[in-house]
Order: sequence, then structure tokens, then C-alpha cells
Amino acid sequence: MVVKIGGGALAGGALEDLPEILAGEDSRPVALVHGGGQQLTRMLEALAIPTRFREGLRVTDEATLEVAEMVYAGSVNKSLVRELNALGIPAAGISGTDGPTFRVAPVPGLGRVGAVEKVEPRLVEALWQGGFVPVIAPLGAGPEGAYNVNADDAAAALAAGLGAGHLFFLTDVDGLLDGGSPVAEIPASECEGYVEEGLAVGGMVPKLRAAATAARGGVQARIVNGNRPGTLSGALAGARIGTLISEGAAA
Repeated sequence: MVVKIGGGALAGGALEDLPEILAGEDSRPVALVHGGGQQLTRMLEALAIPTRFREGLRVTDEATLEVAEMVYAGSVNKSLVRELNALGIPAAGISGTDGPTFRVAPVPGLGRVGAVEKVEPRLVEALWQGGFVPVIAPLGAGPEGAYNVNADDAAAALAAGLGAGHLFFLTDVDGLLDGGSPVAEIPASECEGYVEEGLAVGGMVPKLRAAATAARGGVQARIVNGNRPGTLSGALAGARIGTLISEGAAA
């Protein structure tokens, strides 16, 4: 099971389910992938380094990459690890360059931004064997060293690469909304249509696209509200929570 979370605090949210999930009769290994774009932007502003985006992706030059690695693999990653430890979850923080777990190819026109081409699972599996929950920062190893990786795409690639049964994208809404209510299920093949129709906008677009990618790799991907305790355990138990994207989903 892979969970993609933002770079903010965990307290009071869906991850409070993890101790129960890890200790239950149907326990399964869990890996987390986190973002941290807001924290990175604030640090870049403090250092007077300009931030530029192209089609929703951060243009990453050498200076931006150095700060991104410091923020993602440093302050954000270690803060999340400490919070998980406080919940009784033994966690270990790494970045996708460790192992390396994520091998990436450069995305043209974006500088040091990479798209995951291959997932190397050995380090994640070694942490699992040691009883730890891996917490993975969105960086990858490419031809010129480290690369910035979109965290939603990284989570989808990891889930498919590990052969995960479930991928959860934790957001601040109850799923992909249509008329104020979450769309219960979407076939992977129809996700792009929701983008073209304007029902998926802003940060929901990369999540929906990443979920479709994971679903095509055999993963059940679900966009859920990360602020609601019981969300993960309920979804694993079969409750209709959030928006499910899978190859077998009913339209």
C-alpha cells in the first residue's frame, strides 16, 4: 500500500489509521511519498530565488534543485518521520535518490525535473523487512545527478513498481467532486475526459492523471480526504470512500 501525502502536518488526519492497518490481521507493508511544494516556494522566496512554473510543473534550475533537495529530503521529510514516530509508527526517511529508488529521465524544457522511468524496490523492501515505514521525498537519480520529481507521479510510479494493491492520494476534499459530491468510480481510460471538461482543475489534475497511470499498472488508486480519521481503514474494508480509479471501475 502506497500513500501520497502533502508536506504538512499529520495530526488529526487519515494517517492515524496506520497503526491499526500495520498491526491488523490483514496487515500489509506501507510506503509514503510526500510533497512539499509550498515549503519549497517559501524557502526560495526567502533566498530571493525566483519560482517559475510551466504547465503546473516547477522549472528547476541548479539553484532551485539545491534548495529542493534541502527542503524535501531535509526539513519536510524528517518532520514527517518524527510525526509518524510520535503516532507509534516506526518510520525511516529517504529520498528517491537513495538506492536509487527512482531512476528518472529529464523532462525537456524544465531543467532538473525528471520523470520516473524505473523503480528500484530493494531499499524500500529492506526497510520493510526491518519493520519500518519508508517515507520517500520526491527526488530521483538521472544522468546529471538529482532531479526534482512531481510527488503525485512519484507515488504512482512507486505503487506500480512495487506491485501495490492500493494507492491513496490524500487531499483536503472528499475526492473528485461533481456538483459538490465525490465521483465514486472512474475508469482509468476516462480520467482525461474529466480534465478536458473542467471538472478536474488545479491540484486535482496531476492527482487524477497519476491515479490513472497507477491504475493502468494494476493498482487501485483512490483520491480521498486526508483530514478524516478512518478513511484508509474504511476504504481497505470496502467502503465507498473518495474517488476510486482503476482499470475495472464502472463508469
